[in-house]
Amino acid sequence: HHSMNYRSVVILGTATEICDRADKLAAMRTIVNHIVPGRWDDVRSPSEAEIRATTVLSLPLNEASAKVRTGPPLDDEEDYALMAWAGVFPLSLEAHAPLADPRLPGGIQAPSYVRFYRGGRFPGAMDSK
Repeated sequence: HHSMNYRSVVILGTATEICDRADKLAAMRTIVNHIVPGRWDDVRSPSEAEIRATTVLSLPLNEASAKVRTGPPLDDEEDYALMAWAGVFPLSLEAHAPLADPRLPGGIQAPSYVRFYRGGRFPGAMDSK
C-alpha cells in the first residue's frame, strides 16, 4: 500500500486578462512582493516590452475547494505482517543561502529580505500591499 500527503486546491471559474496597464503593474507588484516582500521597490520597473510579453489573469474566487491529506499511511492490518518499512518520507522546498550573480559588481550585498528569507517570512517583514 502506498499513499502520499498533499495539499490541493481547485478553483472554478473563467479567467479574464488584465489589460489596463496600471492594473497589470499593480498585480505584478502584488505577486512579486507576495513571494519576496520588498523586492518590487528594490529593482528596476519592468520595461514596456516585458509588460507586453507578460499576461496577467484575474480569476474571482467564487467557487473553490481544498483537499489535504496528512499523517501516516493507512495500511491494511495484514500488511503489517510483511516486515516492509512503512512511514512518512517528508519532502520540502526550502530557501537556502543566496548565491550572487557572478557578474554582479563587488560590494553589493544581498538585501535583508533575501538574506533572511523564509518563505515570505523574515524578521521585520514588510507588508506586501
